[in-house]
Amino acid sequence: MQFERNLVLLRKKNNLSQEELAFAVGVTRQTIYSWEAGLNYPNIVMLKKLADILGATTDDLLHGFEVNSLPRIVKDLKLTYVKEHDGVVKYEELPNWFIKLKPEEEVCWAIYDLKGNELVKDYSYHICTKGNVFIHNLDGIEIEVKEYDESLSLSRVYNQFISLKDDGLAWIGESSFVDGKKIIKTYKDQDFLDNWGIDGKLIYQKMEYQKAEDYLLEYNGKKQKIIKISYFDSEGSGDSKKVYFESFLNQNLETMVWRRYTKSSFKNNITGKAIKIGETEYDLDYYVLTNRLN
Repeated sequence: MQFERNLVLLRKKNNLSQEELAFAVGVTRQTIYSWEAGLNYPNIVMLKKLADILGATTDDLLHGFEVNSLPRIVKDLKLTYVKEHDGVVKYEELPNWFIKLKPEEEVCWAIYDLKGNELVKDYSYHICTKGNVFIHNLDGIEIEVKEYDESLSLSRVYNQFISLKDDGLAWIGESSFVDGKKIIKTYKDQDFLDNWGIDGKLIYQKMEYQKAEDYLLEYNGKKQKIIKISYFDSEGSGDSKKVYFESFLNQNLETMVWRRYTKSSFKNNITGKAIKIGETEYDLDYYVLTNRLN
């Protein structure tokens, strides 16, 4: 059982000390300590109370961040435009990876393909932040990526290193194991920049969005207000408007749903779920759903 670990993560995510959580639940600090140490466990009444206080579900506490908790098929997801969002949105997650870059953050998400009117789960990911690093002359944050195939078998594990500055963020390194050998590449290697840089260079991406929109999300019989931000794959030279993204955020500015589109003229397989941006048509490639949707 991962209950004790999940309790610590959720308590810290809510910026609560053991004493504060104990007061809210109505138990002693020693009780919270014993739960987090795995010495004993709460009964079902206390488990539900913990979940409510921590803004989570009992399943979050018992099973935590597991890719098998993501739904296999989604039929009733609905996103409805409400109005333009007031003010600027400062997005704090790693773009297209859906995790905030601070210690002990975790998220699970999966790619969903369109088949008929259903979203069917394909590859899944479990991502967590590991702590601070220093690469060459740059401070960075390490994140661990676990990739699972359609059968939920772990297919790949690798680590990425991200640099944060006032003007945005940039990928500065990656490590992985290939044939038993640890391979490390950084922004000093051109092939790394070709994959993780912008136009083959170390360029920091700005994370503020001026034209966000308010939406209503309906899923599993629940409704909630969310915020949509959108962006193209690159601000560099060449055909930078080939790929278009939409990210739908909860009120904590965490991604719940994400959609990728490709300019229709570049695609062979058209899904029929297209949008127009100006005079250009973009066809929907796939959705990503995170465990926050539940």
